[in-house]
Amino acid sequence: MPHQDNVEIIRSASKNERRHIMRHALGFYGALTITGLYSVHDTAHAFDPANLDHFVPALKHCIATHPILSAAIQGHTTESPNFIRPAYLDLRHHLHLHASLLKDDLSMITEVTKKIHDQLFLQVDQRPPWKVFIVPVADELGSEGARRAYVIFAYSHSHGDGKSGLAFHRSFLEGLQAGCDLYDQDYICRPSASPIPPPLEEACDLTISWSYLLLNLLGPLIPSFAANYFGHTQPAISNTWTGKAMCHEPSDFHTGSQALLVEKSLLDAAIRVCREHDVKFTGFFNQLVAHILDDALPRDVGTENLLGQIVIDLRGQTAAYSEDQMANSVSALYVSSPRSHSMSSKGATALKHDSAFWDTARRTTIQLASSASTLADQPIGLLRYLSQFRPWFVNQLGKKRESSYEISNVVVFDPQSSEPSTFSNTGRKDCNIERVLFSQPANVTGSALNFQLVTRKGGDMVITLNWQLGILDVPDEDLFTRDILRRVRELLTEVCQ
Repeated sequence: MPHQDNVEIIRSASKNERRHIMRHALGFYGALTITGLYSVHDTAHAFDPANLDHFVPALKHCIATHPILSAAIQGHTTESPNFIRPAYLDLRHHLHLHASLLKDDLSMITEVTKKIHDQLFLQVDQRPPWKVFIVPVADELGSEGARRAYVIFAYSHSHGDGKSGLAFHRSFLEGLQAGCDLYDQDYICRPSASPIPPPLEEACDLTISWSYLLLNLLGPLIPSFAANYFGHTQPAISNTWTGKAMCHEPSDFHTGSQALLVEKSLLDAAIRVCREHDVKFTGFFNQLVAHILDDALPRDVGTENLLGQIVIDLRGQTAAYSEDQMANSVSALYVSSPRSHSMSSKGATALKHDSAFWDTARRTTIQLASSASTLADQPIGLLRYLSQFRPWFVNQLGKKRESSYEISNVVVFDPQSSEPSTFSNTGRKDCNIERVLFSQPANVTGSALNFQLVTRKGGDMVITLNWQLGILDVPDEDLFTRDILRRVRELLTEVCQ
């Protein structure tokens, strides 16, 4: 076995990557997760989801496919971290077995991911910051020979965005189907020698105009009408609801999480209604969230505005990245929604025919398409003007959050890779991913609420709603967030009737 002290410096971390690295080093943001519900049809009963050995070849295939999984971080607490390649990976530090679930239940798997979110990665200068948790599900389909397990991929944001987790699961599924052809079950693994993807700042030209720079430097000093004149939406202003101020107490820092399953039939109906109004689902969902929050939040909180931060993917503008690659390629669009002064919002039936609602959703759809089609004036491009990340993060404590909620829709997960397979078609296991969940940890400097959406191609959508416990400034956070997702389902159903 090579000596672990023999490490290779791959490259220095970019400012975008340094932001994620320092945020984790401070304990402000733990692991994000993409979870797949796997089923393996095994009539010979040779596959046991409780035996981690059966997953090692699949994991080795992922490591060979995604070089970033071989990258540890040198100097992660400093302002000049480097990605390094250890001499070897011990997969016993990365592959873990969790207690079985008695049944497939979203609330049960959410309880598991909540705990994973709050675990920081240790010894990241020796071990790449990612883990895979296998959570077997009781064999409800034993007569058909199907064995099921949730596979949770937990990773630092320094190593990829939400779509990176989808790329991992495509590779993991392929490795599970046929990985035994190329890989053994030895837990000691050689790291990938391939280069890691270039950072977003090098992969594309993120230009910043003077008007956009001044807007962000002067912030609240610029009236909103002036910001609108230049075509920009300001981060949160004084009368925007953003929950409590940014805070961090390590001993009491936890993630809250709820999940909602949107069945394919309901999702298909919602998409049809959106198409009738020339609206994309994300634009519709943003307006739905604003509508629900306006009604759910108390009227005496002294806020006149809600501000949504919608994550956009810049892969389409970056030739260096593909859908099957792990990378960080996201930015954001801010969308403001004024609160209603009435004591109750319009009912769902009225909402279906509310032209103002659909006009706003259509404008948001257009804004999202425009933002995702340009590299100019992206919020992520402002990082070039920040040199020290630790003091910046620490100085945010006690300040107002920049938005009310975040929406991150990684859209559709297709288990089939767009890249040609390295395996033969003979002897493949009959494996599938039935469902996918996307979930983020509590984020000290993030929005008050975080909505994550992902849809299995040809299947269901799962919406997760996460937050930092104790910051929503409502009497009962669990009741409040459950009610939000209940209203999402209720309005989806009634709008589609």
